[in-house]
Amino acid sequence: MPRRTIRSSSIPTLSLTPDEVHKVEDVATALLNQTLQIESEFFANDGEVDEQHWKQLKSQGNFSIFKERNLEDKAATTAGTRPDTIDCDDIVFSSKRAQVPMIVATGEVDGSVDDAVFGFAGGDIPAWRTRTIYIGDQFTDAKIVATIHKPTVEEPLNYFCIKWFVHEFPVILNAFVNPRDFLQAEAAGVKVDEQGERFGYYMLHEFEHPTIAKLDPYGVFRGSISLVFIMRQVGPGRIHIFSRGYVDPRGDLSTSYTALLTAKGMCTVPQTVNASYYKKMVWLMAQQDREHNDKDPRDRASSMELSQADACAACAKSPGFLKSKFEACRLCQERFCSRCIIEQSLVLDVSGTEAIKRTLPFCLACILKAKQTPPRAVAVDAVKQAHGCKESTFSHYTVSDASTGDLYTLSVRSFNSDEMSERSGW
Repeated sequence: MPRRTIRSSSIPTLSLTPDEVHKVEDVATALLNQTLQIESEFFANDGEVDEQHWKQLKSQGNFSIFKERNLEDKAATTAGTRPDTIDCDDIVFSSKRAQVPMIVATGEVDGSVDDAVFGFAGGDIPAWRTRTIYIGDQFTDAKIVATIHKPTVEEPLNYFCIKWFVHEFPVILNAFVNPRDFLQAEAAGVKVDEQGERFGYYMLHEFEHPTIAKLDPYGVFRGSISLVFIMRQVGPGRIHIFSRGYVDPRGDLSTSYTALLTAKGMCTVPQTVNASYYKKMVWLMAQQDREHNDKDPRDRASSMELSQADACAACAKSPGFLKSKFEACRLCQERFCSRCIIEQSLVLDVSGTEAIKRTLPFCLACILKAKQTPPRAVAVDAVKQAHGCKESTFSHYTVSDASTGDLYTLSVRSFNSDEMSERSGW
């Protein structure tokens, strides 16, 4: 089948009717409630995955991804037959093809519910671009075609939108596999369940609209995703993540191979917490720069004298002949030896056609400060700044992260500290 490059500029923005909004909201609410019910049943069964019915595909630390076993036998059964473990009113199961395996993921990771949800944040283009770089989502083009709920000052971590994107396969497959595009409802946020317990969620579910027709005549197959993630605090600095759903690429791509690609992508989910930490570090840097600009020139001079200290602020080691090895922490400006400084790769700007990413030095105390900063405060500030942002597409957003061989829709131009000192002002 001939292929044609489809640009996001050719995908229309949707003006949903009130009935269409209510319908997609109702589906999302039902899907979330159903996942909460299944999560509750999972914990009632001691939180153990029955490996007679589920095969482990991949794991990252304590977070593991499983797929259904014996799917060939299930596909051969009558269309109305459902596995005993799946409710006949199951929204996810009823929307997928019989040969597509269900996916379940579970495990504990470090972090907080708010940090996990803030790391998932992608309700506008700047937030989506930033998340894509930190987590490594693989798109060749993407667009937000409708926004149903924006983050607000009252609920800065919550959003609901409709997205269109084209998935990018590994290079080795590009010559043999047709591109896949997806039209998905996406929502994330923090809620309280029927037991009064606070939880975070992130969901993707297929969406259909006559205005955005399938692109099969152009060699682009419309795939389908339905995944819900539930995050709960299970201890200080520790969360449990439960997920359930499927990914269906349609076309002739092997469902087994798709399951492996899905598992690989889902293994990046724990990185959403780190994405939140990085975004908070960038926010603290911006706060510090504003405070610095407001300072009296004499106070600025004092800060400069502090940065010229002759001993490591952490271990008191003297630089000796290695003075050039001492670096100032980007936040506190105190100087540290190489053993007491930690370099972090941060996304500083996604407003242009090329993202700017920079590796900067930080001390442990400032890294801990960033981790302990409430994500809600940063999210509220982002809400206030987002009012002036009208962009809705990734179109022509280039990617070239020198530190990795992976291909991203939103990749990064990376700079070292010296290269960036004049360019970014950081």
